[in-house]
Amino acid sequence: MSYAAYKMKHWPTGIEHCAAGFITHRPSDAAAFSAPAAGPAASSSGADSDADSSAAAARRRLGPTPNLVVAAANVLEVYAVRAEAAPAAEDGAGGASAAFDGILGARLELVCHYRLHGNIESMAVLSDGAENRRDSIALAFRDAKITCLEFDDAIHGLRTSSMHCFEGPEWQHLKRGRESFAWGPVIKSDPLGRCGAALIYGLQMAILKAAQVGQSLVGEDEPTRALSSSAVRVESSYLIDLRALETNHVKDFTFVHGYIEPVLVILHEREPTWTGRISSKHHTCMISAFSISMTLKQHPVIWSAANLPHDAYQILSVPPPIGGVLVVCANSIHYHSQVWSL
Repeated sequence: MSYAAYKMKHWPTGIEHCAAGFITHRPSDAAAFSAPAAGPAASSSGADSDADSSAAAARRRLGPTPNLVVAAANVLEVYAVRAEAAPAAEDGAGGASAAFDGILGARLELVCHYRLHGNIESMAVLSDGAENRRDSIALAFRDAKITCLEFDDAIHGLRTSSMHCFEGPEWQHLKRGRESFAWGPVIKSDPLGRCGAALIYGLQMAILKAAQVGQSLVGEDEPTRALSSSAVRVESSYLIDLRALETNHVKDFTFVHGYIEPVLVILHEREPTWTGRISSKHHTCMISAFSISMTLKQHPVIWSAANLPHDAYQILSVPPPIGGVLVVCANSIHYHSQVWSL
């Protein structure tokens, strides 16, 4: 009889995935994560100097500061950003960037550290932007496993809120005869936290529907807990076969801003090409925008753009008020939206 033993001698240190989100606190609790800076030395006397010193040492409310979530192979860490508020600047002072206005310094405080039993292939933060709700962490593992985590004050750590697995005999047909894939699953989230999407097995899109505010995920006999004060949770999931939509050779995808329903824009290549065929085929990529109706499980194409360079490899969502997407190529950047293209 033989046994296999595995022992990791050196834990990973290189960060592979990084995200920001309100994991341990709500955006409305951000004032607790800022500390007042020490005021100027009291070198003068009088009521005016005392008033100035008190005003300088008073706490200045900073903007909401999210947590920092990092992943290195099978190590997951959550940090709290402790910002130190700067004293009020004088009238003549200026020139500092508006992004750092009111911040004197910041430090990272480790909240929790976990060693998982598998390497994290992709990570996303589910956030609906509400002031009284926390965000959740979605992790993707090979070959098609997705885990959603939320922070629990009772244990002062992360706990699993839902798990989604598309492996096993009942999902074997999704592989189409293949046993290995060059890339693991890639997961991304809607900007408003309505759903998430994970690309698995190359051409299968898993849609993770988030529970709406006010719904409960417990049984009728169990005490209900409204989602208005807890974290964003995934209610259900289903698959979209991209082959049936004639969307092959997916390179990247993202959710866009400014739509009533979640809109998923996919960067894909209609007919693959390579360096030796650039003279005959060089504009082979295109983007397609799908409107995701999670109630009806329908996903019509609302707009698309073709004739993109073959070396396009990334698509980025542009926040409002501009909206649209940026397609990043090897030597160019293209902007596309439902209204115009640049």
